[in-house]
Amino acid sequence: MNENLSNAAYFTFLLGDVTYAVEVTTVKEVLPYEKVTRVPRTADYMKGVINIRGTVVTVIDFRVLFGIDIKPVDKNTSIIVAEIQLEDGSNMTFGFIADSVNGVGSLEREPSATGTNTQFVKMLGKDGTNLVLVLDLNKIFSEVEKRLSSET
Repeated sequence: MNENLSNAAYFTFLLGDVTYAVEVTTVKEVLPYEKVTRVPRTADYMKGVINIRGTVVTVIDFRVLFGIDIKPVDKNTSIIVAEIQLEDGSNMTFGFIADSVNGVGSLEREPSATGTNTQFVKMLGKDGTNLVLVLDLNKIFSEVEKRLSSET
């Protein structure tokens, strides 16, 4: 039986032809895509940094991190700025690129298949007839930190 995911609101967006979601409480703002300043000698998925009202924010390209084909930037491409709370209680703000944004809404829980690689997926949801992968931003950030530590 499907049930609402804790009556929580989710922010949905597209990467390629797949719909993803994050908890709406993690989204600080959505910006139209702007030029990102590449930082030398960083991983491919570390797109670079942008300046948001005097604050430098790292931008991650989930398409590269997840192994999704890169799509050229167009008028629908956005940078979603998110903030998560780390294990030590501090907050981390970063941006990630979305091919397009859908909006905010609730999702129905979908049973997940065993054996599926769910390293970054917290749960599966459904928005009408669309299957939605709900991402765990803390796991993604932990993996990025782990990879960056092993590269140095």
